[in-house]
Amino acid sequence: MEENVKIEPDETAERIRDYLRDHPELRKDQYDGRDNTVEGLCYVAAEVYFHATGGTDSDLDIYCLSWSDVDPSYTGTHWYLRKSDCGTWIDLGVEDIRDTEPIPFESGTRRAFITGYEPSKRSIQVLEAIDELPDPETIRD
Repeated sequence: MEENVKIEPDETAERIRDYLRDHPELRKDQYDGRDNTVEGLCYVAAEVYFHATGGTDSDLDIYCLSWSDVDPSYTGTHWYLRKSDCGTWIDLGVEDIRDTEPIPFESGTRRAFITGYEPSKRSIQVLEAIDELPDPETIRD
């Protein structure tokens, strides 16, 4: 197990993961069929945590791993964060810390979310539910 990986680093992450487990409708269609898990919700989990902890003012960097870079027969992507001050990887989109073992975090690419630095509709739903919606004045493009 990668010791520098956290799947639930604090209470905010716990609340996000609990909400996502209870709302499988937030999963994209290709990930349907999984009950009571955060699997298939890595994008929204990372995006919500990023915004709930300060967005561009946080010390978090956004990463996306294209699975085809790991193995050409794989498809899809995996989204996660990295604390820039200490290098800890934060991956709220796996159910158990043991699930992070095969993930080559360093192979991911640092980037913005698909919606840039503004929360997506799915993220806004979660942020409102956990009472962490950022002030619109603090969101930057």
